[in-house]
Amino acid sequence: MTILPDWTTIPRVELDRLLVGYCEEGLTASAIAKKFLNASRSAVIGRVHRKKLSLGNGQPRKGMTGRRKADADPAPKVAKAKPVRASKLVQQTSSWRGANNPPASDFKARAEQRAKSPGLPAHLLTGEPRRSAIDLSIVPVSRKLALTELTEQTCKWPNGDPQAEDFGFCGNDAAETGPYCRYHARLASAPPIHRLSVPRDA
Repeated sequence: MTILPDWTTIPRVELDRLLVGYCEEGLTASAIAKKFLNASRSAVIGRVHRKKLSLGNGQPRKGMTGRRKADADPAPKVAKAKPVRASKLVQQTSSWRGANNPPASDFKARAEQRAKSPGLPAHLLTGEPRRSAIDLSIVPVSRKLALTELTEQTCKWPNGDPQAEDFGFCGNDAAETGPYCRYHARLASAPPIHRLSVPRDA
């Protein structure tokens, strides 16, 4: 049984001499680390790098070693073909929109295309803002139901302050619109400006 040298206590001159020999043999950092006690692969890599040595690929070198002779023919270099890039115009017209669509910068052509489209609503074709279909001026009468009186078919819109005695829920029919009646469902999905104009007791 051979005694392995300790990486931490061996003199640096002796360590460097051993590393040069192992690198010339073509050993990897892991294989070199196994030849020492208290040596890690990372420690070997760091020391080899500082000494400007090169590690092998794990196989000892065979055959030709050293430099090539000057009179030997160098290996011919093969030129790599450059990848062909599509022009920006081709990239723009063949985008996700399709090849027949005008570019995004051609506003007039895009507007004509939108006008020809059969599926767009009229307010988008004319450019006018859509009128809100919410009529918040007609407030339904609240039934002021208690929490225990709510069912799946009643509106669960809270009315008033939860700490007050007269607090209750709307209680109107909410069978097909989710948890709220039609009025409160529209109110919940309305922009904040519409909600501010509605009285608190609604």
